[in-house]
Amino acid sequence: MEHLFTPGQRWVSETEPELGMGILVFHDKRTVKIDFPGGGCTRQYSLSAAPIRRMTFVPGDRISTADGRDIVVERVEEARGLMTYGADDLKVPEQDLSPFTSVSLPRDRLLAGLSGPPKPFGLRRDVRFGRAACDASGARGFLGGKVDLIPHQFYIADQVSRRYFPRVLLSDETGLGKTIEAGLVLHKMLVLGQISRVLIIVPDALVHQWFIEFYRKFNLKFRLFDKAFCRAVETETPGMNPFSSDQQGICSQAFIRNHPLHREQILDAGWDMVVMDEAHHLTDDPGFHGFMQELGGRTRGLMLLTATPEQMGADTHFAQLRLLDPDRYFDRDAYAEEAKTYETTAKTVTQRLARGKPVDELLDTFGPGRVIFRNRRVSIKGFPGRNASLIPLDSTPEQIHRANQESGLATENGNRDKETVPDLRHDPRVACLAGLAKNLRPEKLLVICSTREKAEALDKALQAHISVDTARFDESMTLLQRDRHAAWFAREDGARLLICSEIGSEGRNFQFVHHLFLFDLPLNPELLEQRIGRVDRIGQKNEITVHVPYIRGSVQEILARWYGRGLPLLEKNINGLHAIFTRFESRLSGLIKEAARNQTIDETALTDLLDQAAAYTQATQDKLDRGKHILVELNSFKPGPAKKLIQTIASTDSDPGLEHLMETLLDHYGVDMDRISEKPGEKIISLSMDRIADEQFPALPPGGDIVTFERATAIARDDVGFLTWDHPFVNRVTDFFLGRDEGISTTAVFKQAPGPGLILETLFVLEAPDTETIPGAHPFANIRPLFIRVDHTGAPVPDSALPADFNHRLKPDHPAWFMDMEQVKSDLLPELLDKSQAMAETSARQMRADAAAELSQTGDREIRRLCDLQKVNPAITEQEIQAARTAHDMLAKKIAQARIRMDAVRLIRMEG
Repeated sequence: MEHLFTPGQRWVSETEPELGMGILVFHDKRTVKIDFPGGGCTRQYSLSAAPIRRMTFVPGDRISTADGRDIVVERVEEARGLMTYGADDLKVPEQDLSPFTSVSLPRDRLLAGLSGPPKPFGLRRDVRFGRAACDASGARGFLGGKVDLIPHQFYIADQVSRRYFPRVLLSDETGLGKTIEAGLVLHKMLVLGQISRVLIIVPDALVHQWFIEFYRKFNLKFRLFDKAFCRAVETETPGMNPFSSDQQGICSQAFIRNHPLHREQILDAGWDMVVMDEAHHLTDDPGFHGFMQELGGRTRGLMLLTATPEQMGADTHFAQLRLLDPDRYFDRDAYAEEAKTYETTAKTVTQRLARGKPVDELLDTFGPGRVIFRNRRVSIKGFPGRNASLIPLDSTPEQIHRANQESGLATENGNRDKETVPDLRHDPRVACLAGLAKNLRPEKLLVICSTREKAEALDKALQAHISVDTARFDESMTLLQRDRHAAWFAREDGARLLICSEIGSEGRNFQFVHHLFLFDLPLNPELLEQRIGRVDRIGQKNEITVHVPYIRGSVQEILARWYGRGLPLLEKNINGLHAIFTRFESRLSGLIKEAARNQTIDETALTDLLDQAAAYTQATQDKLDRGKHILVELNSFKPGPAKKLIQTIASTDSDPGLEHLMETLLDHYGVDMDRISEKPGEKIISLSMDRIADEQFPALPPGGDIVTFERATAIARDDVGFLTWDHPFVNRVTDFFLGRDEGISTTAVFKQAPGPGLILETLFVLEAPDTETIPGAHPFANIRPLFIRVDHTGAPVPDSALPADFNHRLKPDHPAWFMDMEQVKSDLLPELLDKSQAMAETSARQMRADAAAELSQTGDREIRRLCDLQKVNPAITEQEIQAARTAHDMLAKKIAQARIRMDAVRLIRMEG
């Protein structure tokens, strides 16, 4: 070869450019040996056919040193075949260069003749522009949830996730989706990097509901923090705080109450966001209340959830507000005085609304409106009617006795007599269910009972009465088994009955069912509310019937009549549920135990209880309907902004771009996408990795090989993954592709062109550095791509000047075809690259100016609004205003510092 070989020179392999820059370590008349530290290997080549190329740099090139410094070459010195590169007072011998200098830069790879085939360039461009379009749309973070696009839920989530201090009380009525709202907030803030460490605190019975809900609907996997997990961590790593081992976790309130050491560990772990469900129980335990106060004081974000924020009285409600904002709500008496003005403000707002006048300014003066979000069923459309069908059943004294024992409510310790549970062969409720299934054919029934044992026994007993496809759902099954049974039940031609234990009331929604059969009734009304909520949810298309069979003379009759009239939860949603139940719980429990002992019901006492409870329930509803509720509701849902956000998400959903991109990208790595559902309106895809050869390719999530790009299909099928720009697998695959530098330098040939020539395509990205932690940065600081295409004269080439199938007709070209053409290599290509760079710089200046102007307009307006509001609304704190100013100033600086970087280049030869 013509080159002067000297040990220490940097060379690259034309056939294995991924090895990086090698160092020549030996040569003789026949061979040359090169060590590739970046690839961890050494290659020996024959001098007569060595596929290697000398790497040198010129002033203006960017290089990296082995110790991680980046410099721009200002001067070059050569001595005895070795290069030394200088910048300011620094001198870098080529032996000290990073092994990946230059070969990772598109320009240098092109000029060094190290380009690849043309297809990955188009993929890279599509990935960059697809991501940027999603980021700029405002839908980012709201796409990935397997949830219906319900306006009030997304409005609340959008309002909360915009705040630097997201401290709110989510208190929509039951069935309106508080858990979904919390999930949307967390998902968006996690996707955008606004938060990373999240702790969810829930009642014991809801731990698995939250775990399943977030995993199935949002692809968020939370660690279950319990005694067993903490013990395992402390055993494996003594002294380690178990709550620091995972970024997102769920734990029960009882676990916190019962373990003082773990309370201290939770406080010390540091959280970005804490979520507490069933917040109306906040003051039940003074010790737990004190813990939450301390935890809230150490946490930037705090969300409390409760269906009825005032149901435990004004003191509990004030405790909730004080936990969210202790500086604003520090004095109970002062808050009570302020609350007296709410009814006056509410009347004024109502009058202005009746006259068609705007009320936003008045709403802004309402302090709790920034803290409390509450929507009610009467204000939100989409709920069906709900009917109760109480079915009295005659029975023998022995059956009455067994029913009383089975409930567990009749005994002093509340334990069920499990010996009687498995045998339901002669229970009249089983015959009732069988008859109902026959009469309602082909409609489906959701059946819920209290225990796994009872669900199993009911399933067996039912088969003796009727032949019907029945699915089960209980604790004895794995999550995958539950998914499959739920999916079978969801299919139109699937199971007609789903028999669930109590977990059937947790984490699953069955809006496609409108017959709910309650084999038994719980004493706790909140548990009954959860059961009914599986079918009575927004999005339900049919009127619901709740079937309640009960054995006459048993404790079941007392509960059936209690929920039918005293606390009429079977037919309608009840506000103040817990307060009403607490007031009458002792009398109700006493009647139940007395009926069990005497084998008869005290009709006089029961009638008196039902009359008083019904009157108190109505009075509670009337009281909660007065005062500030209209103010809260108007602040909680504004149809205009909500509609705009929903339209943005729906538009992104309907765009086929992501599906086409993923199909091409997965095929590039050997992953097949095959449609497996022929049902009209349902597109379900199977992902097969049988052909994949790259062991580092991201693995599919467990059970994630069946997917869809359609929201409606994903919602209907728990066992189907929903691929969006927010999905972890989509992000892992696109990151994998971009991170491997595929497509950064490619060459192609286009045959049957009108005439000979060259086209140079360049992809640039405008990047603002270190913006991840700045609140509100995402719309301004996302990576923005620029695509430049010029011909051999340097003139821009628009799409309209090329055939419609231009990209599909490109064929791979030899990467070094121009290396012996000095004019092309040394003059033409550098000139075209420089012109493209200059054009990108011009576009980047305009993009920076536009972003700065938009930030100034929106940011300044928001700061002025907060300052104006602070004068009339003490809920606006100086801390919040200062945080907004700091974020605005930091972001403005980062936008000004944004620089373009060449991300990829494609050289195309046009042949006539």
